[in-house]
Amino acid sequence: MRISFVDIICDPARPGATGLSDVVWDMAGRLARLGEDVHVVAPYRASTFPDPAVQVHTFPLPPINYRNIAGHLLLALSAYRRLRGLGQLDVVHVPEYLTAAVLGTLLKDTPVVLTEPGNIYQRVARGNPYDPVTTLVYKLAARRAAATCARLIATSDEMAWWWQRTGFRPERISRVSLGIDTALFARLPDARAALGWPADPPVLLFAARLSRENGLDITLRALARLREQGTPAQLHVLGDGPERGSLEALASALGIGDQVTWHGWVDLKELPRYYSAADIFVFSGLSGGSPRVVLQAMGCGAPVVGSAIGGIVDHVDHGRTGLLFAPGSSRELAEQLGRLLVDPHLGERLGQAAAAYARQNVDWDRLVEQVRDVYRTVVRGKEVQAPAGGQAH
Repeated sequence: MRISFVDIICDPARPGATGLSDVVWDMAGRLARLGEDVHVVAPYRASTFPDPAVQVHTFPLPPINYRNIAGHLLLALSAYRRLRGLGQLDVVHVPEYLTAAVLGTLLKDTPVVLTEPGNIYQRVARGNPYDPVTTLVYKLAARRAAATCARLIATSDEMAWWWQRTGFRPERISRVSLGIDTALFARLPDARAALGWPADPPVLLFAARLSRENGLDITLRALARLREQGTPAQLHVLGDGPERGSLEALASALGIGDQVTWHGWVDLKELPRYYSAADIFVFSGLSGGSPRVVLQAMGCGAPVVGSAIGGIVDHVDHGRTGLLFAPGSSRELAEQLGRLLVDPHLGERLGQAAAAYARQNVDWDRLVEQVRDVYRTVVRGKEVQAPAGGQAH
């Protein structure tokens, strides 16, 4: 098959390293090594790419700020023009729904497959970080993508449900988890010493974009509860984002500023060392699809304490591969963290089970075969344009 990915949510200077770009390259490289004719269309400014087996077709960034709705639409239109120059393609695969809506509308003879990164209607219900205009555009884009894309790859059971409400008919939804490279995300010995972290106190690790829906404030409030109880812990935060300033102020106001270390953005290839060094990995998000940081931490054998939201409960079996707490509850999060902090043997058992689960269920080498089966179904059925389904409420 002749397959093209469109990679727009990326750092143009670092293909495959940030945003959804690593998802694109995790799939593209493996498909190419399986013998498929794979292309990536993107606004890269780099001269080297993650996998030489993949053919890359670049286009320039727009003259305006491209990190907004207008810039995103201009990038999608540029991608469309670049795709038209590639000749006949069997499938175009897109990892976000604004571009999918544009391409699903314009590519009349080529089926578009969307892997969802979440759903705007779910975000509105659970913790929407966007302004009203952006929210409206994303709603329109989600419904247009549901009406025009040949197939949705839903990464969690909850996301499949939300996208049915958005307009995708059930027969056009395939359920394939996001994956990780378990050769990269595996436990590293002596990681704590390599990072220069002392043996005590225990380390909690949080890794995500610092935006409202990812709920770092809940983790900070849980840490404050642990401090009140006399339970020592140090929180290391990986990531950056629009809420960083307010979150640092919150940590100071809660009296835990000395217990939080802010690392900023960390390169993808460095993450396994941090996961391996942590006593507990925390994810306290309120909404979203499948947070791959949870899967990455599991692959590295870190005990996970996560919000009981869709993309997490599909993978974290409470008491077996991790611990869950009610979304938004700092009290419940503190309770679950306390369980692990007083019983390191429980953490060790959960971490080992999590690593085994990751190797068996979310390795990209396994999942990419399922993605290829989706393409085959689309091509066989000539699902060039999906009929419009129901509407979201």
